[in-house]
Order: sequence, then C-alpha cells, then structure tokens
Amino acid sequence: MSMMFSEIKNGKTYIKRFFLVDYENVQSYGLAGLEKLRESDAVTVYFSDHADTLSFEMHIKLNDCRARTDFQKVGTGVKNALDFQLSSQLGYMINQNIVAGNKGVKYYIVSKDHGFSCLCDFWRQFGADLEIVKSIAAVVDPSGSESENPLLSGLGLSESEERVVEECLKTSGSGSELHNALQRKFRDSKKAGEIYKALKG
Repeated sequence: MSMMFSEIKNGKTYIKRFFLVDYENVQSYGLAGLEKLRESDAVTVYFSDHADTLSFEMHIKLNDCRARTDFQKVGTGVKNALDFQLSSQLGYMINQNIVAGNKGVKYYIVSKDHGFSCLCDFWRQFGADLEIVKSIAAVVDPSGSESENPLLSGLGLSESEERVVEECLKTSGSGSELHNALQRKFRDSKKAGEIYKALKG
C-alpha cells in the first residue's frame, strides 16, 4: 500500500479535509475549486483507463494548489472497481485518524454516485464527518450553487442548456459517453464540442 494512505500530515500541517475524487464519475468538473484549497487539505484522484486524461490547465492547477495531491490508478475489468478501492482506502484513512486521536477531520467523496450514501451512513456510526459532493468547489465556495458548473462560465449557455448539460453529466459514465450525449442533445457539433472541452477542463 502506498505510504500516502498512512500519512495524516502535509509537511508539518495536520490534514483536516480529505477529498477523494471519483474521476471516472465527475471528470475535471469535480476538481473545480482546487485553487482555494489550503495546506491542511489533501486530494486523492482515483482514475482508470476509462478516465485518465487531464488538460495542461488542470495539471498546472494541481501543481500550484497548496493541498497535498495524490493520484491512484484503479485496475479495470471488475465492475465498480474504482468504488471499491476508494471505499477501502477511505476506511483506512478514517481509522488512521481515529487511532491517532485527531479531531475535527472531514472527508468528502467527490462524486455524483449516490451509491456512496450507504458508506457515509456506515462511517457516521463511528463519528466520521463524511459527505458526498459533486465538486471541490461545492465545499470551498459554498456561496455558489452546487448545480452551477464553474467550468461552463463564459460559454453563454441559457439556464435550460445548463440543465441539459447537467443531465448529460449525471447519465454519462465516461468521457466518450458524455461527448456522445452532448452531441445528441445539442445537435450542434461545434457547441457540443465547446461544452465538452470546458467540462474536461
């Protein structure tokens, strides 16, 4: 097991917020808000062969952000492999903090997969502060609406078009599925391409 999962510090700073990103599910949208993270935050991005690309812009944001960042590649071939690994490593991190006596630690699963709700219910029995969010921005910028996609700003979409995009995001399990869904819904390859590019970050 990687040493990162036994570390509960970022340098000399104790980690107070852990963000576990289901990248297959949220893509770059889930990483929006990276620039507002602190040294006391940690981000682990779980990805697979189905979702393993980042734009140069997102790479720069990851490198520049003050939080500790890690990447964990998940093997494919087994249904829900990413979900199982994320859940297992989350439990390990929670246990590490309980054993160390660390108080006030929060855990966020960044995903639109509501299947994680049973995991939240389980760990809350042991006092863990655990929540499912659609993006990091939903935590670090609570004044904004979680339904508003920060990656779509500047595209001039109407409210109805943004709702269509959100629906495509919810029903797409991979980047190719999202691209195809946008092409079907908008029937305008140029606009669909712009939206897809924005969502990929």
